[in-house]
Amino acid sequence: MIVLGLIGRPDVPGCHDGAACLAVDGKVVGALEQERISRRRHAQGEGPEGAARALLDAFGVHPGEIQAIGFAWADAPPDTPVTEAPGIPCGVHVSSALTDTILPTLAPELGTRDITFFDHHLCHAAGAYFLNPYERADILVADGWGGDGSTSLFHVDRGHFRLLERYDKRWSLGMFYGAAAAYAKLGWWGAGKFMGLSSYGRTSDMRFMRFDEGIGDFSLDGRLRGAVTGGLSWDKLGKQWMAAFEENVFPYTKSSANAFDYAPFAADAQLTIEEAGLALAARARRLSGEDTLLLSGGVALNAHMNRRIALESGYARVSGTVAPNDGGTVFGAAMLAEALYGTTPPPLPAEEGQPVFFGPPVTVPAIEEALEAGGLDAVALDRDRLLAEVASSIAQGEVVAWFDGPNEFGPRALGARSLLASPRHRTTLDRLNRVKGREPWRPAALSLTGAGFTALGMEPPVAGLSDYMLNMHLVGREHIEQAPAGVHVDRTTRGQYVPDSASGFGALIAAVGEETGLPAVINTSLNIKGQPMVLTPEQGVELMAESPDIDLMVMPPYVVRRS
Repeated sequence: MIVLGLIGRPDVPGCHDGAACLAVDGKVVGALEQERISRRRHAQGEGPEGAARALLDAFGVHPGEIQAIGFAWADAPPDTPVTEAPGIPCGVHVSSALTDTILPTLAPELGTRDITFFDHHLCHAAGAYFLNPYERADILVADGWGGDGSTSLFHVDRGHFRLLERYDKRWSLGMFYGAAAAYAKLGWWGAGKFMGLSSYGRTSDMRFMRFDEGIGDFSLDGRLRGAVTGGLSWDKLGKQWMAAFEENVFPYTKSSANAFDYAPFAADAQLTIEEAGLALAARARRLSGEDTLLLSGGVALNAHMNRRIALESGYARVSGTVAPNDGGTVFGAAMLAEALYGTTPPPLPAEEGQPVFFGPPVTVPAIEEALEAGGLDAVALDRDRLLAEVASSIAQGEVVAWFDGPNEFGPRALGARSLLASPRHRTTLDRLNRVKGREPWRPAALSLTGAGFTALGMEPPVAGLSDYMLNMHLVGREHIEQAPAGVHVDRTTRGQYVPDSASGFGALIAAVGEETGLPAVINTSLNIKGQPMVLTPEQGVELMAESPDIDLMVMPPYVVRRS
């Protein structure tokens, strides 16, 4: 059975993170975010058609071969009847009324015009479940605004899902944290920056929201002045939080432009999220007795929260997914459609490891064409010479653009579209920050092999979290001087565990280890400020031309050195 999973509406200005997933017989073939096609960050107000068509073309599937379409939001017209389905809570809606809207040029070619609309949080949960190797698990989904709730607890057993509890949108952890980032002048999309800022602050006893695991209910800190969590709309709730911060949080003014004025506030907001996450995990375990927990939803991008859940929740296993944000719901939508109309897909085989790369294949002729069109002097090298050249460049403090194979899915650069540098010198990080347009106080993430984790005395990788840069790791105090540019002020790094490999990213990091003694690199996404990650060779060539601080660009088997 050939299935498309989708999210994104071109007729809804507030929608974001549109994406598409292509699955065949219960196995994901490819997935792609719309922003990589349109080149607009978060693809706000866009549908997923560009991504869907790119996937179909890349994998040789004609639109007429599509047998089912799953959509990751219960967005069917109001008069669409609800169909109950075993193991799929919250019901499904099937309609063709929006097919021309969501897929305007593909619709006439499709093998089916029916779109099956699933509960949004269920798609978050299913995306995490079907990209992990566990038959049974609890799933904690927390985001900004997901259908009729903001946080949901699920239990799944052999592909059959059960909704344990759902909490009202007014208690949105995602909205709270996004508004906090906006109050700190970091923007509504600045949650990652805000988390980095929190490490500079000293916490007080203020917890803006609390969750009681015993009764399963949220409450506000009694000292908060002003109306909060009464908003019936996203905009209204956001404004209420902003007003509450202005009333209750230093610096009590809109005039401050110094990020560090907000560091104590950020520390309190971060601890609020961590403690709420821990309490929600405890609630799920209380309700199910399960020993495996999966995390999804945009709040699961908070690596400090994830670390504490992994260490303190009591679950034997805590895992995530390559894209806990809204784009990642397309995996769940596709797998749920397969389960509904075909056969329930099994969990991933444990020996396959955590999946990362879902993008269209990249051919050597396409690379050659882009290099020639850009007028770049490229040199083709065999595998060993290429790795040695790149490792030497990184060891010498140069900035390397690494473009290798199908792109990773999701918001993290995981070794296919990366800007790389050595963590041994802060000056190298300064150059990397110039390429990215990043504030110098922000932390840098490390990608390491298992030997790199050991060499830095780090907490060990957490399967399903560290693979995706979703977990913070403490670095051994006596080892910080080996990687000062990759360790934050609180002695943590958002480390990515990269398995040993004879080729690709793992082989590169091993080569860096042979050159420097530390198999680790600073790894950030291959883009400049305000743009999505690079997708095609042509975009990689353009980025090299626009960024004079990039010394070497690598598109195996080719390397291009700035002359």
